[in-house]
Amino acid sequence: MKINKKSYSVALASAVLILFLILVSSTASATTEPGASLTINETQITTSGSAGVPSIYGDRIVWTDWRNGNRDDGPFNIYMYNISTQKETQITTSGSAWGPSIYGDRIVWRDWHNGYRDDNSYEEESDVYMYDLSTHKETRITNRTIFFGYFSFGPCISGNRILYGGTYDYCIYDISTQKETHIDDMPIYQFAFFGNIIVYTSHLEGRPGKIIMYDLSTQKVTRISSSDSAFSPDIDNNIIVWADWRMGDDEDYHSEIYMYDLSTKKETQIANGSKFYYGPAISKDRIVWLGDRFYMYNLSTQEETHTNNTSISLGFDLYGDKIVWSDWENEKPNVYMGTLTSSNLPTAAFSASPTSGKAPMKVQFTDKSTGTPTKWKWDFRDGTTSTKQNPTHKYSKVGVYTVKLTVTNSAGSNTVTKADSIKVVTKPVAAFSVSPTSGRVPLNVKFTDTSTGTPTKWKWDFGDGSKSFHQNPTHKYSKAGVYTVKLTVTNAAGINTATKSKYITVTSKPVAAFSASPTSGRVPLNVKFTDKSTGSPTKWKWDFGDGTKSFHQNPTHKYSKAGKYTVTLKVTNVAGINTATKSKYITVTSKPVAAFSASPPSGRIPLNVKFTDKSTGSPTKWKWDFGDGSKSFHQNPTHKYSKAGKYTVTLKVTNAVGINTATKSKYITVTGTSQAPTADFWGWPLSGKAPLKVKFTETSKGSPTSWKWDFGDGKYSTEKSPTHTYSSAGTYTVKLTATNAAGSSTKLKWKYIKVAK
Repeated sequence: MKINKKSYSVALASAVLILFLILVSSTASATTEPGASLTINETQITTSGSAGVPSIYGDRIVWTDWRNGNRDDGPFNIYMYNISTQKETQITTSGSAWGPSIYGDRIVWRDWHNGYRDDNSYEEESDVYMYDLSTHKETRITNRTIFFGYFSFGPCISGNRILYGGTYDYCIYDISTQKETHIDDMPIYQFAFFGNIIVYTSHLEGRPGKIIMYDLSTQKVTRISSSDSAFSPDIDNNIIVWADWRMGDDEDYHSEIYMYDLSTKKETQIANGSKFYYGPAISKDRIVWLGDRFYMYNLSTQEETHTNNTSISLGFDLYGDKIVWSDWENEKPNVYMGTLTSSNLPTAAFSASPTSGKAPMKVQFTDKSTGTPTKWKWDFRDGTTSTKQNPTHKYSKVGVYTVKLTVTNSAGSNTVTKADSIKVVTKPVAAFSVSPTSGRVPLNVKFTDTSTGTPTKWKWDFGDGSKSFHQNPTHKYSKAGVYTVKLTVTNAAGINTATKSKYITVTSKPVAAFSASPTSGRVPLNVKFTDKSTGSPTKWKWDFGDGTKSFHQNPTHKYSKAGKYTVTLKVTNVAGINTATKSKYITVTSKPVAAFSASPPSGRIPLNVKFTDKSTGSPTKWKWDFGDGSKSFHQNPTHKYSKAGKYTVTLKVTNAVGINTATKSKYITVTGTSQAPTADFWGWPLSGKAPLKVKFTETSKGSPTSWKWDFGDGKYSTEKSPTHTYSSAGTYTVKLTATNAAGSSTKLKWKYIKVAK
């Protein structure tokens, strides 16, 4: 299975968007015109109005979404939609993820949160990331950021390999070996990937060029297109397809679609240049491209079909008979999915009469298929089949049968299956279960029919005057009481009733409440707990907050350690459970023991020290003496020492039981003035064309507190590590002055930055 991911930069995507908003008329769904045989059954996947760059594999669609921001600034994250479960999942949270590709359980994308992205130059330095849906693990694939310029693409994934490219090179990463291999240094425009084969467009400044093939197994480079005006390649198995401007030019917006067969080494034109074509994409025997409408070429029949119009506005991806795209109507892009079908195929349909009855039962099946089928195959799922158009079949055994009809004409076949559509029955035997059978008012009860004999009608009597004719109803009992339930079931063979006397018990729920005496005192403390709950509980569970529990109604408990204890009472009856919690309800005290720590215990003036109380016994008051004449009554104060010296620190703690003091002699050591800093720095890049953006990184020693940069072009900065743009060519000397309380230092780098025109 091929994976093709043409990941456009934001700038290129905007340019293509403008073109296609001019060319394409957007509609709610695609329909065929007379003579055409291609239909796209369209489904809207997203509603955020901020979804783009979709990719599909199997029943999963991934895309880039900026729903919590805007398309210029983001944040950009990767989302996934599961077609089978109809569930949307957010994959990334970085806010800097773009251009996803999916294969199996793996999603890859590029992310610039370790690098940067410049909206003005459309440049970025990004990493390639992978997310495994089976393990829910995100992995950084590249160990260095890659420079992605205006015409950069990727990544894409196929099997255990990830392909990605910057502006002037591309690499392959083997997931199984965790090894990155550098492939080529030449400029590439777009690429596609299948097995060991990579195809791409070599280009100059984003213009069309040659289609090139690279074989990973032989490391051989082969030119595929015979022209120098090719672009947008794709590959599946032995077939390479691309768009080509060889009969016109990009200004005319006319192009053709070409195909190259690797097995025969033959190039074939499969669409002329009457329309601008975007794409193409290939999956198995389907080649799909976009012009003023959708086109599909069938390799098996060598027939081209098209739709009347389409809601595609920008790009698409193809997997089997499914196509996904981002519709930019009203500049509120959403992801759509279409299923490609042929209107010439027959559509299977049928009716049956009767659909239920006693055994043996004769059923007349009537074909109602459209599309002029010429062959019919019925499967009655009792071991027999028929090839008649409108057969009559006898079911001899009791059972529920699924019927399948497959119809065929020259264009292909279609199947319809009606599950459990034929019921051959005997007299039913009523039976049922419920959940729950008891509880507090109001009580919702789920009734489940477990009758045998395949009943077709149900009548429930819930015992409170209410009835239901559903098979598996849910009923609400609004009053307390004991209720008898009756179920009567019917089918073509007869009727039967089941009754369960006094089956449902509805009660009121208890409400937990309690008191305690005393609620405070010295250790050891005996406390009497009294249940005050309402609703007649039958069970009690006490949690005293010290790891001890009781199941008595009114227990007495001894607290052996000082502390504040939260008490919980859970009460139960047949109607339910209720819990009451009193936080820090019981206070048990003992004389405190003072203790503390400080950080840092030494340093140069001025020295800020954080003092942390580590006393035990739950003190309620604190008094600190810092040894320099200063005091504090906070629990965990911060104090500044302004003079050099050795200081003794004392902490006195108090609670209702008593007082305790801790003293640490000569605990804090404060030394003299700090040293002046030593300025240093580096910048990158050191050379390039104007305008040149240079990132300067300060590497000074001695803890400077302020910086002054002179960039040599009359511009200055007081940031620690600034970024500066040189607008004119020249050679520039850069100077950094770093300062702290002890003084300053200057670093000069002569003719450090070289800017060319």
